[in-house]
Amino acid sequence: MPRSVPVVQVDAFTARPFSGNPAGVVLDADELSILDMQRIAAEMNLSETAFVSRVDGPGSGLRLRWFTPTGYEVAFCGHATVATVHALRESGGLRENRITFETAGGPLAVQVEPHGARIMIWLEPALPRCSGYTGELGDVLAALGIATLGGWARPALTSEGDLLVPMPALAPLRRLAPDLGALSRAAAAEKLRGICAVALEGVDPDSKTHSRFFAPHLGVAEDPVTGSVHAALPIWLRQAGHLAGDGEVIRFTAEQGDGLGRPAPHRRALGGARLPGARPGRRRGRHHAHGEAPPRLIWLVQAEVT
Repeated sequence: MPRSVPVVQVDAFTARPFSGNPAGVVLDADELSILDMQRIAAEMNLSETAFVSRVDGPGSGLRLRWFTPTGYEVAFCGHATVATVHALRESGGLRENRITFETAGGPLAVQVEPHGARIMIWLEPALPRCSGYTGELGDVLAALGIATLGGWARPALTSEGDLLVPMPALAPLRRLAPDLGALSRAAAAEKLRGICAVALEGVDPDSKTHSRFFAPHLGVAEDPVTGSVHAALPIWLRQAGHLAGDGEVIRFTAEQGDGLGRPAPHRRALGGARLPGARPGRRRGRHHAHGEAPPRLIWLVQAEVT
């Protein structure tokens, strides 16, 4: 590993220091091995640290990787992508307002839209999948301290390996005090990446959901804002009949992070999902001439960063 590796820490999804979700960003990881990246992520001890490196050959561009403090490489991380784009812009490394990263989860397109002093960032990850959870729930629920599930949806498993747990209301969600040791063992036994408990209401009456995300077996006791799980959330809500709309982009507002003292503007941001069954038509100026447009997920996030 080189003697000196500059690392930037960025608070994503906020306009105030010491709020939102912090991520580490290494903008020049060309000479770093996987072990080097894992060691840096462990030293930063943030939920994820992002690493940018050059890709050689035809169509060369940038590769983006994310590691947790335990050395686990995730396939997609929303807040660390926002942090990376901000760091690239600040350093002069992003000369255009659109970039596509190579990632473990496939190509990740990002569109930046300046709005005065703020910017809006569209993330276009691969469309997640959600299916009914068929594993053992008992030990996970016991570790979380959940006695009663919400009846508004079935527990589901995302394509990232996250368990989505419906809560009966906001109050019991906010009272959760998980046994992190027991939750680590239960999550590892079920081969889960993380557990996301979700209430179908928010602190703000205009919000659709409030979430708490735990992955203690990966070094993340509780994540302030989990971008990747919010990519799957609209799919789950739609399947359960709680996200209606026949337009091309379905919008909703989600909350996370308040209980950690790091509220993030998912509360004020719009999450948009172009879901299967939505009508084909114009999407951001591009026109599908005929037939059913391929389903895809489009995020609109308020990417204020410090």
